[in-house]
Amino acid sequence: MKLAKGMKLIAEGWVIKPKGFRVRFEQMSEGELVTGYSPPMEDKPLDSDVTTWRYGWKLAMAARPDGDDLREGCLVNVTVVDDTDRPVNYYVTGKPEVFNPK
Repeated sequence: MKLAKGMKLIAEGWVIKPKGFRVRFEQMSEGELVTGYSPPMEDKPLDSDVTTWRYGWKLAMAARPDGDDLREGCLVNVTVVDDTDRPVNYYVTGKPEVFNPK
């Protein structure tokens, strides 16, 4: 196989690594669930999915709802997304994960 053909094959079949990761969540604000991100979209994303999942879990635990009571500031539907806002599988199970689902 010629080098040019090989490079074309690689370019077409190569798995592109995300440029970064964020925690996406919904937060109760003035009686309404509002989608947010940490770090915010205008800030640099985190570079490790594992670090982002650990951070997301800690956020979810620190701001979890009290049962079904969605108090002001609580975080629900916490997950990790890549730079294109696509959910990232949880590194522990290899499957989608959502903390504090509502």
